[in-house]
Amino acid sequence: MITAAFSTHRLEVLKEAEARMRVHDTIALEEPPHPLFPAMLCGDVAIEDYLQETDYEFPRFAEASCRLYRRLHALGKRLIQVDPYMEHLNRLHEFFSQGGEPHAVDPADPMQAVYRAERRATAALLHFYETSMRAPFSEVVQAVIHFARADAARIALRDGMRAERLAVEALGTSSLYVESGYIHWKLFRDLRRLVEPKRRVRACFLLERHARRRIGRKQVLGPGDALTLLFVFHPKIRGPRVELWAARSLIYVKILHKDEMEPVEGPCPHLDDEAEADRLTRRLSWADCQGLYPRIRARSTAEARQILNTYRV
Repeated sequence: MITAAFSTHRLEVLKEAEARMRVHDTIALEEPPHPLFPAMLCGDVAIEDYLQETDYEFPRFAEASCRLYRRLHALGKRLIQVDPYMEHLNRLHEFFSQGGEPHAVDPADPMQAVYRAERRATAALLHFYETSMRAPFSEVVQAVIHFARADAARIALRDGMRAERLAVEALGTSSLYVESGYIHWKLFRDLRRLVEPKRRVRACFLLERHARRRIGRKQVLGPGDALTLLFVFHPKIRGPRVELWAARSLIYVKILHKDEMEPVEGPCPHLDDEAEADRLTRRLSWADCQGLYPRIRARSTAEARQILNTYRV
């Protein structure tokens, strides 16, 4: 049994994740190997000290995750860190920090493919930032599309590398839990292609029952992520749908809550926030987004959402 579990890096997913991790022998985390990880699991290194040596976007989630990993380790579960793409990216950073030049990277080294993917995505992101500050709305939308294509190529490469490594890991365990960000659907497809029999691999959306209660679908996928995922499987696709999703994404990301929220008043505060942002943006046309974007571009998240709440399509 191989379970590809899709979720976000939010505190609200950990209860569901733990329940599923406990019924698997091996848990493959979506992160590159760290030399202090085994010592942290055993308690020889404090969680706080371990996290100071790592780079996590969501610190409270990272701390709570480490406590979860210790509980699983104490139960005899095998926890491994599997993300070859990020391993090569870390190698690349070290190579450049030691004075290495891009032309000196061996073309046969996977690090070269990672370098090209990162260079394209970074350049596209910088172009978007520059364009979003001064250009007409139509150009900003095209910059979003350009970045989404580059990001999709990076995701596809990362998923492929990770699937190949995980397929090998699956040979040595009776049950494997694969932690995965919700946009990495290609990972599931690749695993099914590499592992026999295919029925061993199943997909699981950790917050599906909560999402279906709110929006009637298995997950909330914002327009920007939907666009990126579309490009993962159809990199050359064009047309009105592509431009509409790109336009809506500019509004969606502006009204989305950015800080970590504790599941105190409700079990899924981020999911609730995403569902509301989805509700507000799903009804917008390209022209609606064109009119709204200048009004909310320089506003706070709360102000932007208030404007959108009072907007009549």
